[in-house]
Amino acid sequence: MTVSTQVVAPDAPMLAAATAAATVREPARAAVLRGLAYGGLLLALLLAALTIVLPTVLGAVPLTVLSNSMAPGLPAGSLAIVQPTKGTVPADGLTVMAPDAIRDINDTSGITAGDIIVFQPHGGDATLVMHRVQSMSSTVAAASGQISHTFTTRGDALTVDDAPVADHQVRGVVLYSLPLLGYVNNALNAGGSARWVTGLVVIAGYGVAIYYATRALRASRPSHRG
Repeated sequence: MTVSTQVVAPDAPMLAAATAAATVREPARAAVLRGLAYGGLLLALLLAALTIVLPTVLGAVPLTVLSNSMAPGLPAGSLAIVQPTKGTVPADGLTVMAPDAIRDINDTSGITAGDIIVFQPHGGDATLVMHRVQSMSSTVAAASGQISHTFTTRGDALTVDDAPVADHQVRGVVLYSLPLLGYVNNALNAGGSARWVTGLVVIAGYGVAIYYATRALRASRPSHRG
């Protein structure tokens, strides 16, 4: 059997077309990667602003939602950014103060129906509840003229109102929330290896986003050859 060893030269127009197609695909792929890198960086910066910068500026604190009583808007695992009505949330020092003394330093005057508040149902227990205000009422003490507020609250996923919430039980108002980030918050606040591992993952994520965004930025700049 005879085998031909003749080499057939590629057709010039076909080679040119293939080269042109490859040239078009390369900038398109670079553009997609650049868009993904910029998007990742912007997302990382936005999350940093919402979870660190803005709460710090507002004096707010992050709290993890532990139950689904406020689902679907505020499901378990969400991170709620809470504006304290006084000092810290929870303010452990308030558990040993008289209600009238707490009321003097605990500003609940701006709370209205529809707000989601954080309250401490039992003075000797630091457990907090995060439910929506359905209605409120005010009373004025005849002797002192002091105004007190009482709130009716209920979880969005529930059908029964909570026991009346007095103003001295309120600890804060939810400003906004972020889904799933409560799990990250819990891990960062946990002791042992979980905290370190989560912290390293978060730092690595920011590092990767910044690296690819920087790389994409450099690749988009025209090169100048001397």
